[in-house]
Amino acid sequence: MTLNLALLGPATLKGEKLLELLDESDLAVDQLSLFEDEEQAGRSLMFRGHATRTRSYADFDPEQAQLIIVCERSLDEHARDRLAGVKQGFVVDLYPERYDADAVQLCLPAINGSELASLDPGRVIGVPASATITAALALMPLHQAYELLKLNLVCLLAVSEAGREGIETLAQETARLMNGREAESGSFGEQLAFNMLPDVGAVVEDRRSTSEVLVRDQLSRLLGEDVEIEVSTVRVPAFYGNMVIAQAETRQALELDTVQELMDRADSVRYAHDAKRQPNPVKDAVGQDVAVVHRIREDAESSGGFALHAMGDDLGLGSALAALQIAQRLVSDTLQ
Repeated sequence: MTLNLALLGPATLKGEKLLELLDESDLAVDQLSLFEDEEQAGRSLMFRGHATRTRSYADFDPEQAQLIIVCERSLDEHARDRLAGVKQGFVVDLYPERYDADAVQLCLPAINGSELASLDPGRVIGVPASATITAALALMPLHQAYELLKLNLVCLLAVSEAGREGIETLAQETARLMNGREAESGSFGEQLAFNMLPDVGAVVEDRRSTSEVLVRDQLSRLLGEDVEIEVSTVRVPAFYGNMVIAQAETRQALELDTVQELMDRADSVRYAHDAKRQPNPVKDAVGQDVAVVHRIREDAESSGGFALHAMGDDLGLGSALAALQIAQRLVSDTLQ
């Protein structure tokens, strides 16, 4: 089957990455329509050897597409209203937090992709946040083997998670400081270059940040509501990639001798178990289609629990690749 696909936000970092992955994939796209803000519309973008001109959101008609993928965080009112009226196709949104949780089917294909086959047209399918994806892929094999009871996460988030403005802010601050000038902090409110910021998003009533609530709620939906989850997020001065540090309590004690086998059988995971080699997001995770897991170790009591580090590509594995995999599953299982 061929696919009539609409992509909203091709100028965003995630949109650019998705267009790149689509171009390289074997997904049979019969027609690709690209929509963006009025001031950007009219650009010519290459896709599989042909130029495709972007159009304004004012021209967006969801009934003309079987699948709509949304890569834009801040949609204009016209696009939001049109998306709310989708009845025939499917919407894959990289920012599912814009909807009520009950209105979205949260999907990470390596974990719950089989659920896509039962969805009715008009359904919104949400791609989890990048830190959620890295954590879920790393933890699911151990959860299935030893049953997670409690989970404490620290998520270190690069600026690309905040979009192009985040990249530009860190680059400008770094350049100014390296030239002996004041950073003149930009989109993050405070200086981020050579620094770290503990509030990612607004701080809400329970003193958690919106990013912490988002990752916690999404992980609960993917791992199961019986797991007690606490999340802390920190913005770090890195351009791309993320790292999740997990401390978990399990019903059964970890068996280190079988961890390598568990990870080898898991989809989208690579266990870097060599203690002499120190993996890192920039060298080992960015550009890869797996979550890189490092230094799994038992808790001090060896009575049931473990800790680990996991790294992922926040633009590829953590957003665009998941959207592409959802599209491939929909074409295979649903859009027949």
